[in-house]
Amino acid sequence: MSERESKKDSPGSVYRRCTCREPVLDENRQPVLDAQGKPKMRELGSGCPRLKGKKAHGTWWYYLRLKPGPDGKPNRDRKGGYADKDAALVALKKAIGKVDRGEVIDHRTTVAQYLTKWLEQRKTLEPTTVSSYESHIRIYLIPALGHIKLEDLTAEPIADMFDAIQARNTIIAYELALIAKARAEYAEWKALYGRKPGRPKRNAPPPEVPPPEIPKREPHAQMRIVAPATMQRIRATLRSALTAAVKKGQVSRNWASLVDLPSGKRPKAMLWTPERVEEWRRTGEKPSKVMVWTPEQAGQFLDGIEHDWLRAFWHLAIFRGLRRGEGAGFEWPKANLEAAVITVDWQVVTVKGKPLGKDPKQDSKRTLALDSHTLQELRDHRDRMAEARRDAVEAGRPWPVTDKVFVREDGTEINPDYLTDRFELLCNKLGLPPVRLHDLRHLAATLLLGAGADLKVVQEVLGHATYVLTADTYTSVLPSLDRENAEKAAALVPVKSRKSTSAPLVYLLDLGGIEVAMTNAEDAHAIVDLWNELLAHGYPGLRERPATVPKKRTRWSGRGVLWERQPRHQQIHSAVAGVDRRSGEVVYQLPLVNQPCFEFERDLYTDQTAVSSVQLRHGLRGTIEVVARGTDEAAVKSAFEQALEQAFQMHTTGTPEDDDQLGSEVIVA
Repeated sequence: MSERESKKDSPGSVYRRCTCREPVLDENRQPVLDAQGKPKMRELGSGCPRLKGKKAHGTWWYYLRLKPGPDGKPNRDRKGGYADKDAALVALKKAIGKVDRGEVIDHRTTVAQYLTKWLEQRKTLEPTTVSSYESHIRIYLIPALGHIKLEDLTAEPIADMFDAIQARNTIIAYELALIAKARAEYAEWKALYGRKPGRPKRNAPPPEVPPPEIPKREPHAQMRIVAPATMQRIRATLRSALTAAVKKGQVSRNWASLVDLPSGKRPKAMLWTPERVEEWRRTGEKPSKVMVWTPEQAGQFLDGIEHDWLRAFWHLAIFRGLRRGEGAGFEWPKANLEAAVITVDWQVVTVKGKPLGKDPKQDSKRTLALDSHTLQELRDHRDRMAEARRDAVEAGRPWPVTDKVFVREDGTEINPDYLTDRFELLCNKLGLPPVRLHDLRHLAATLLLGAGADLKVVQEVLGHATYVLTADTYTSVLPSLDRENAEKAAALVPVKSRKSTSAPLVYLLDLGGIEVAMTNAEDAHAIVDLWNELLAHGYPGLRERPATVPKKRTRWSGRGVLWERQPRHQQIHSAVAGVDRRSGEVVYQLPLVNQPCFEFERDLYTDQTAVSSVQLRHGLRGTIEVVARGTDEAAVKSAFEQALEQAFQMHTTGTPEDDDQLGSEVIVA
């Protein structure tokens, strides 16, 4: 063979060949024709005479003898296309090394072919896992790596794939920002000119400007931002496939394990504090972290869905952390309403849009105790289902026979996606800060931690596999929930050198000359609106100018009380009289009046039915002051009369020496 270099004791050799072609000749040296009448051609290969010239011609190949196959036929490995002899020798040594290590030599199988065949052979995987692997392979792995021969795969193209995903993330973020801006502009345009272009409101001027155009995104395999945790899962899919290839000797190393990715840490749960809610309402941007409702926001949701068909499920999700699939698969035989416990051991998952029932993971199987409110909601839900079933039978409508606890109002089973869509609809209707349905599990954990439960209890309720999983998710919630207890514990130790903490930012309100410091904007606006509404009704004692909420927060001076909630208020009835301490005559008596009083007005506010006091005022001419106030008018009148009687008794039994003890107070409730 021309220019072939070989050694008798070597299993392989390198040589040069080309793709030059010549006609095929018969024994008469005439061209052989094919069916179309054209001359047949053949490659000269290593027999081309031009290969003997000094000028470069053709490419270098290697040839390696292998062990005979199972049928006893000779076997070989041959590969070419190398630019020079040295490259062919390197490739030959690499092939010999593969043979020595017992690896498979395969120059044809691509990464796409291998991944497709690998997934088809995984017969024991869960359907949800198969769906996840299939999407990773179809959307990310095959477009980026599918054309590469499996034996040529290295860590570099894998790293390039994830770099491309990151670059696409930047583009998606920019596109979404443009769309959000355009939608906000369109909302302003619609508020001015009408619901739709060309249909202005009645008597509205014609549109002076055309409606803003909302840009459309170009279709792409990656339409959503891929988070670091998702990248970790994509790499895990490739790593699992290459692990099988390493075991079969198809690749030498698991290249996916050598690629560094951003840490896919579990997101921390953060509460929707009033400051975050205000920022969200102002900008319309939701924080990137996992957000959890406060107990007050959860209460608003439960009040708002009081008449919802599925309110029993919402209670279970909020208080017991039930997953949507567990709710869709929950059956009545698993609910012991007499013992107030339920057993969670079945779920419905969505695979390619279709519901599929399956066992949950072993750690997710659990028995949950029910609080009295959730227990009553389940009982009410059972009664509603029975009533709906009777109504359907009477109306001649079919009602499916099922043991499922949560079904649609017509009795059909629920797809988990329906619960997600329904929850989002309810949140938008109630105007609550946006959270995912799955975030209600975080809310359940937050409520448990706030009630004093430890992390181990939370782990068991939520069905987490490990204690670490629970701790990683909720350590960010613990400080805010345990802040008050931490401050109390630190205050028990008298340390003179302790540095004071920085003053918090507050909304400083002027309500009737009283300085009121509020920590959040929502409560500040609520108390100001109430104050101004009372002013508009002309209540006596509230003749000050209307209050306003300052645009910016200021540092709290430390005077008064810092209100982290809206101060309560009551309609207080009050009566005042003065009795001369020497003659016993009534010097003055004001008529019974009522006026609103707030909790920060400590001298006047009370939430008791009636409170009265009899007090000696200082000075030679000081009177016995009688005051009665409370929330019930009749009770205040009665307490005032009793206090007057007591004042008269103090006059008849008092002596001049009693003047030295002025200022004593008697409270009569």
